[in-house]
Amino acid sequence: MSRTRPRRLITVFAVLVCLLFVAGGTFYLSGGYESWRDERSLKAACKGLLSKEDARSVSAGSRVYAMQDHQFGFLFPEDHADITNCVLKDRDAHSVLAVDIHWNSKARTATRTLQYQLQQDTRTGIVPIGAGWPGSIAADDDQLFGIVELTCRNKQNEGLLVTSQALYIKADDESRAGLARFTTSTAKNAAEKFGCDAPVGRAVTSSVAPDPVRHRVPLDKATGVCAPVVALSEGVRRAGATSAGDAPSDPHTLAEGCYLNDAHGYQLYRLTASYGSLAENVRRAAREFDVTDDSGFDEKAHRGYGSAQCADSSTRSFYTLKPIMVGPGKGLTVKNPDPQFERAALKAFAEHSAKTHGCHDLKLP
Repeated sequence: MSRTRPRRLITVFAVLVCLLFVAGGTFYLSGGYESWRDERSLKAACKGLLSKEDARSVSAGSRVYAMQDHQFGFLFPEDHADITNCVLKDRDAHSVLAVDIHWNSKARTATRTLQYQLQQDTRTGIVPIGAGWPGSIAADDDQLFGIVELTCRNKQNEGLLVTSQALYIKADDESRAGLARFTTSTAKNAAEKFGCDAPVGRAVTSSVAPDPVRHRVPLDKATGVCAPVVALSEGVRRAGATSAGDAPSDPHTLAEGCYLNDAHGYQLYRLTASYGSLAENVRRAAREFDVTDDSGFDEKAHRGYGSAQCADSSTRSFYTLKPIMVGPGKGLTVKNPDPQFERAALKAFAEHSAKTHGCHDLKLP
């Protein structure tokens, strides 16, 4: 009996080892290990501030994980003043989601991508996040951009700036709403973690407004930020505009854009408004406007800018009008130049936006 018992124990131990080996192999081959590793990487990414459910709602996939390499490091600014940043990827959809979180007093280039899209890229349409959130969503053909800026009531002249960017993704309504949920939930978590007592909006449960660049409306149907511009009916007609890229007016949004289009759908003029840290970055980068004062207008280039003081911001808001030039090479011209209309359009747009945001001391050319 004494010799049989050790052999039995050895046999039982060997069977258990085999079972564990088989179970482990099954777990690995079935994707269980990869799923566990993905979950773990998401929990650690960006100091644990991200919602995995909201991240998945952006990519419309379930196999989202945090990347460990620096392949997409170019997405982040070079000021090295961020609190944290991270990159997520979907194994099925192959989309990429980048997140960057800053104290706005230290952020200098964190909004540079959205600033460029707002000012330069005619394919980008910008709408409010809505639900009381101080933020905006912008869409390109296969890219999405989100920004939220929270003002900390318990920190003088300080706030949290959260920016997000999704690449290689279909910029449809579902993805845009997903990015709004993801950006706002990240901002809320960041405020709680870093002690920023800031007013936040409600949960984003439905879709955001339609992309104004891809959902043009007849002039008489513009009821948002374009409404005061299209009301200048005679000037709009002379400019050749037949439709507008219109977005809802919202007192909390950080960026607004009104786009006047001709009968072929091509943009003629773009009017923009920016607030908070975004306004400061846009103003600094707007070299084509030769910004030397609080307002100005270039008669030859047919573009102008203005600004206002807003109660909850240490920086002035910034309003611009610029034509979309037509013609080859150095022959670029304004299609139907009309300085009188251009000044009037900038004035109508800026007055409406400043009033909506509760700003004062509006300076216009």
